[in-house]
Amino acid sequence: MTIHWEKFDGNTDLFAIRISFIDDPHRGAAATPEETMSWGALQLWVGGENLCAHVDQGEVLQHSHWYLLSVLEWIADNWNAILHEEKLPNRNGETAAKALAGTRNAPALAGEPETLIWEQNWYDWHSRHALRSARDGGLLPNVVIRRLNDLIELSWNDEPLAGTVGGFRYSATSGAALLTPRQVADPLFKVTREAAEYLCERMPHSSRIAALANRLKRLEMPDQEHERLAWLAGIRMASSASYPLESEAEHLILSARWAEIMKSLRQLGADATGPAFSSQSTKLTVVDPSHAALLFSSVSPTVTQKDIETLGRVLIDQQTTQDTVPNLDRLCKDATPDLSSPAWEQGYDLAEEVLDQIPPKFIEQYVDIEALLSHLGVAVISLGLEDHNIRACAIVGKEIRATVVQNTNSPFYDSLNAKRFSMAHELCHLLFDRSRGRKLAIASGPWAPEVVERRANAFAAMFLMPIDLVQQAIADLPDPITDYHSISEVAERLHVSRRAAIEHLYNLTLMTDLDREALLRQLRDT
Repeated sequence: MTIHWEKFDGNTDLFAIRISFIDDPHRGAAATPEETMSWGALQLWVGGENLCAHVDQGEVLQHSHWYLLSVLEWIADNWNAILHEEKLPNRNGETAAKALAGTRNAPALAGEPETLIWEQNWYDWHSRHALRSARDGGLLPNVVIRRLNDLIELSWNDEPLAGTVGGFRYSATSGAALLTPRQVADPLFKVTREAAEYLCERMPHSSRIAALANRLKRLEMPDQEHERLAWLAGIRMASSASYPLESEAEHLILSARWAEIMKSLRQLGADATGPAFSSQSTKLTVVDPSHAALLFSSVSPTVTQKDIETLGRVLIDQQTTQDTVPNLDRLCKDATPDLSSPAWEQGYDLAEEVLDQIPPKFIEQYVDIEALLSHLGVAVISLGLEDHNIRACAIVGKEIRATVVQNTNSPFYDSLNAKRFSMAHELCHLLFDRSRGRKLAIASGPWAPEVVERRANAFAAMFLMPIDLVQQAIADLPDPITDYHSISEVAERLHVSRRAAIEHLYNLTLMTDLDREALLRQLRDT
């Protein structure tokens, strides 16, 4: 088998891609001349795994072989969405691969119009982000690429592909990784561009290959940042949620909406070059998004104009000339979520680290989260958002005051314990979820990154219920912790809800599954 051209770039321990062009074994049967020229082999490496390695009828193969022109075109056509769109279709999920598998079908009780919209949204998103959508009849691994805050998430599984023969399977079963935009964008673009250049040299009169090369050149133009930020924010016009969107028009809809949003924020006094609204980009990708783009990426895709203006006003009002908050900053560290370990374990570990470093006066009979946030220099403000599903927001960054925003319209706002939990949850974001540019802007609700939210929930539980305080509270009980009155006393002493106390003590293995279920049943009945 003669290799006519080959290119490898990247780091196999992080992200790498290899493309080779070889002789078409089918000699162009049922393929165009351009496709025949692009017959080749593909390798995609993520986190040390070759995602294209597979077993076919007992033989282990290290490449996916097919006409690769469709793959190159998919990369060029969907570049900005692949590396900048975060919001999943229809419903949030842990990783994109898992979310797509779980939302393929509309809810059972959905009507016909709702089902059509659901399925179209799923199909469009899948077409933009799933490598398999570029297969054009070939066999490719089920790899999904999307943005996640200032990182790129790559996730995959071994979902069977219709038409595969028996004995065909991919070696990498399932997994996910988080990488920086440049770790993915630079090698992916370099190999794709050079592959297109090779095909142009071989077929200089092909309009199809020339169009591919032109689309790739267009991606390096300086006017791309606006569209990329629009993909990241993912805010649609309110009317667009009522009908399916054509994929080719989606970027125009999002770009127009983002332009409207920025115009409305400037009317409120926003400075486009100010700290809350400025981004940093390379030719290929936004590497450090603005606070505004980050914040709106975590809200509903159909957020109301009033909420946009309310949140925009917060970003404007919290700008400051103070670069750092020493008490808060000394507790911060880079803690990219580990997608291979349970989020609750990560949250517990981070909480214990912080508890070891804060003054003991804030951890006596209970954790005084309000006083601690004040000590750390975090402003806590309350305002009403029309989206009741957002419990709170957190923002911080260079020349942006560290702030927790509590939504007075959240159903949890009237509960003191729930507000304390939200404050601890947002503290986790402030400490551990900042971008590489030390920025953070996140709305804690159903559209925030699920792995980040789960970790912050676990952090809040351990932070408000440290093991030492739990042990002290249990030691003072006359009855076992599995007694409903006992768990109620512990919850009251630690200033948390009964449900939070039950779940936390269960995670600490202080009760069995049956004990937990019995307590939750009593809680529901009260």
